[in-house]
This record gives sequence, C-alpha cells and structure tokens, in this order.
Amino acid sequence: MKKYLLSLAVLLAGTMAFTSCDDDDDNGGVLIAPVQTVDVDGVYVINEGSYYSQINGSLDFLNFDKEANAFTMSRNIFDAANGRSLGGTPNNGLMYADSVLCIAVTDENRVEFVNVNNNVAYDAVSITSPREIATEGDYIYVTAYTGKVYKIDMRTRSIAGESTQINGNLEGIAAAEGSLYVCTAWNPDNSYNKEVVVLDAQGLVPTDTITVAENPVQAIAANGGNVYILSQGNYYDVAATVQCIDRNGNVSVIGNATMMAYDELHSKLYLVNTPYGEAPQYKVYNEVDKTTVDFAVGTTIFSPYAISVMPCSGEVFVSSLSPNPDAPEYASYTTDGILYRFDADGSLLGSYTCGVCPGTIVCRTHTESK
Repeated sequence: MKKYLLSLAVLLAGTMAFTSCDDDDDNGGVLIAPVQTVDVDGVYVINEGSYYSQINGSLDFLNFDKEANAFTMSRNIFDAANGRSLGGTPNNGLMYADSVLCIAVTDENRVEFVNVNNNVAYDAVSITSPREIATEGDYIYVTAYTGKVYKIDMRTRSIAGESTQINGNLEGIAAAEGSLYVCTAWNPDNSYNKEVVVLDAQGLVPTDTITVAENPVQAIAANGGNVYILSQGNYYDVAATVQCIDRNGNVSVIGNATMMAYDELHSKLYLVNTPYGEAPQYKVYNEVDKTTVDFAVGTTIFSPYAISVMPCSGEVFVSSLSPNPDAPEYASYTTDGILYRFDADGSLLGSYTCGVCPGTIVCRTHTESK
C-alpha cells in the first residue's frame, strides 16, 4: 500500500468551534484534526474476454507491495476465490466505499459485488445486459441495454428503483450534484443517438436532454459540476469527440479521443485517440488553464484499450491488446493483454501481463485517519 498525504488540518479554538474535552489537554484547548491519508492498494484489471471466441472474462489485480516498493500482478483472482468464472463480457466496474468492487457482467445479466479483502463475490443483483456503473451516496446506478437505469441500494444490495424507458442501448453514466448523466449511445437497428439524458438521482426522473456528438458512450463527473462525455462517432467519417457539459447544460468540445480518464486531484483529463489505421495519440488536458500537452512521448503501445488514473499519486495506467500471433500487424482478441504504468509526467514505470481484452482499469485505494 503506497501512502500519500492528502491534507493536514489544524483547527484553532479561536477560529473554529472545536475544543478539547479535557481541561488538562496538552494542546491547551486546541483540537488537532486527524491527518487524512490515502493508501494505494493496487489496480484491478477487468478483462472482457472474447464473446465470439467464447473466452470468459477474468479479474486480475496489480498489487502494490509497500515493503518491497514494487507492483506484482495476480492473475484470475475471481476464479480462484469463487471456484467459478466471472462470466462473459464483464464490461465495467468501480470501487464502492473502499471495500467493494462492483462489476457489470453483461452476458451473465448480473452485477457482481466482490469483497476486496478476500476477492469473494456475494449478493449479485440480476439486471438484463448491464453495461456501466456510477455511484453517489449509498447507491450505485447501472445502465443497461434494456434502455433503463437501475438504482441499487448498497446497504441491502437490492434494486431500489429503475427509470422509465430511455431511447437507445445505454452505455456510460456519471453522477454529479444529484443528477445522473446517461449516454444513449446506439439503437438496436445500429443507428446512433446524439443525446445525453439527465435524470434526477433520487427518483430517476428525466430532467433534461442535452445534444452532443454522435454515439455518446462514456461519461465522467469532474470538478465544478462539469461532466465529460466521449462520443465515439460512427467509426467511419465521424470522429470520436470529447465534450464538456457544464452545470448549466452548455456543451463545449475538448478534442478528439477514443478513450479518456480523469484526475480529479490535479484537474487533468487524459485522452487517448486511436483512429483506425493511425498511430495512437496521448494527450493531457488541463481544465484549469485549458491547455493540452502530449503524454507518454517516446513510448509505443501496440493497441491501447483502456486508461485510468490513480486518484492520489497521479500515476496513469493504460491497457493494451497484444499483436495477433498469426498476423502481428493486427491486434489479438484471444490472447493476453498488457498493462502499462506511467508516472504523472508520462515516463514508463513498468508493464505487466493481464487477461484477454483488458477493458476496464479500477484503481483501489483506502483512506485512513491518524
């Protein structure tokens, strides 16, 4: 577990209404707030597997060994702990309350909950074709190809509500300031939508519809009530585009990218653009001064597949497909992938073998007070 100091607050009696309960306190009536630290535990890699080749998904964990100051990859940890496969197409996941890894497993029609202390799954919730997950308060919110958003109460791990039918096969979702931003993506007839539907998080009632670029698939809540939306375009003559929706519903274009990840602590948006037939491009957008700079200069990643940022250290993780053994110029969707680790400045720190189609990277940390 890698430790980073987040804040140190000393609250003085003259400025804050906090006092010691002990008249003989050595601090002379001053209450010193505990130091908040965040410990890095490691990184989960949720591997999709291959639907067409009937390869089930899997879960790997890149563990940080504090004493050795090194990362080591543990493979197939879900199968080992539960005596069964994670199943077909685990599509997305997130950490809840530092203790539970939530995974939407599309082909198995369920959301899995994994205890991070022992990797044991428990109390799975059935949802038809779940896709992506967001969290706020005591709840997680799950989009699905049913065209609905489902609200799961994490205190009981049961469905607490569902939205009315929303147009489209729903993909990305973000929770921001009591609202859910839902990507309508595409339709069963393979046409694409251009809407982000805004729901009230409490009642899952639509409150707004915002027009964005074609085929919105990913949403990330950011500082200041902003929400970043990645629209994939039509995979032909409409390029993938990242946009920002501000808290007033205004939309602005950030740039072109096929995947993105957000660093809340440093107010940076990491962008990877992999248009077909072109070399991948890596950029960092600074939302404070609105500048964009190159990232990972000089590092070659064969076929980037997902990206994530460690929230405290700023380290960046990028997964990649491997070359096809029979046709090395093409990516393989049936063999193990690779996870790359960079520091915040883009210097390569290491690479690690992971599972087939490593589509989601989830950083695991926990907070301590001392």
